[in-house]
Amino acid sequence: MSSVLLLSSNGAGMGHLTRLLAYARRMPPEVRRHVVSLSQAVPVVEAEGLPWEYLASQGASGLRPAAWRRLFAEQVGEILHRVDPDVLVFDGTHPYSGLDEALAGHPRTRAVWSRRGMWRAGRNADQLEKAAWFDAVVEPGDLAAAADRGATATVPDGAVLRVPPVTLVDAGQAHDRAASRAALGLPAQGTLALVSLGAGNINDTDDEVGAAAAALTGRGVGVCVTAPAIAERAYAGDVHLVRHFPLSEHYRAFDLVVAAAGYNSFHESLRLGVPTLLVPNPHTSLDDQEARAREAARRGWALVAPTLTGGAAGPLVDELLARGGELAAAALAADPGNGAQAAADHILAVAGAA
Repeated sequence: MSSVLLLSSNGAGMGHLTRLLAYARRMPPEVRRHVVSLSQAVPVVEAEGLPWEYLASQGASGLRPAAWRRLFAEQVGEILHRVDPDVLVFDGTHPYSGLDEALAGHPRTRAVWSRRGMWRAGRNADQLEKAAWFDAVVEPGDLAAAADRGATATVPDGAVLRVPPVTLVDAGQAHDRAASRAALGLPAQGTLALVSLGAGNINDTDDEVGAAAAALTGRGVGVCVTAPAIAERAYAGDVHLVRHFPLSEHYRAFDLVVAAAGYNSFHESLRLGVPTLLVPNPHTSLDDQEARAREAARRGWALVAPTLTGGAAGPLVDELLARGGELAAAALAADPGNGAQAAADHILAVAGAA
């Protein structure tokens, strides 16, 4: 029976942790899986029935970088000795110094780097050298890969296993509209949009969230948000707070999605056939959301806008209501399928070589 340790970095969202869970879900039940994450969202793993641990990131710890790296190496080393996995899978774009030391101290455990692409051009190339720490590199694909100009796109195919885009939920696993709305406590009737643009002010039309909400409610579309701080502000429109992980299981509750163009939200919306308006975040340190969104627009999969403010939201919502079905159908036709199973199989093959 194989044993797998799944280690996620502390990204801006939940993408790293969710990808690891996508692999874990597709492994046979007899495989022992143990999750360790630097994300404070790691308690969601409880619902998966998997044991988990939280390690504080350098920022959360308050330690100086050198002191944190020493602590991280010690913590991971202790977990490796205690869990004794056949393989460790790290998902992140920047393997932390100290991970190499921990792996060297437990040579029985093999290692896999799960590394999505679409890095901003000219950034992070030095991290590619850390592939030497691992026995294999798996790259979850991107529907927008044709627009990838980042460092990982230059890596030859023989040095990495490239699989189709990875999402936690497949289309066949998503609940239907009625069941999803009931599960989320949403109205059974009426048009609803999920607005997932990060923190924002729903009362301020100079803010992306506020501009989206005003345009949607002005056209009779209810607004659903995942952030309590947004939903709980006084607002005259129809606003609903949705809380569920993974929310993608219930994406069919929504008629429209207005979202940033991060890896998870992008692929979940398009793969599950929800008409989508993308507002890429230009301030991400590495993830090239603008390139991803532009490629989606070029291929006719989604609408894209740099901003919804200044009166831009209304015409975009009108177009999404009119053409959304056509866009969603084009995205579904281009979907090569979920790469999570291929990645999970490769990870277990590496584990078997331990």
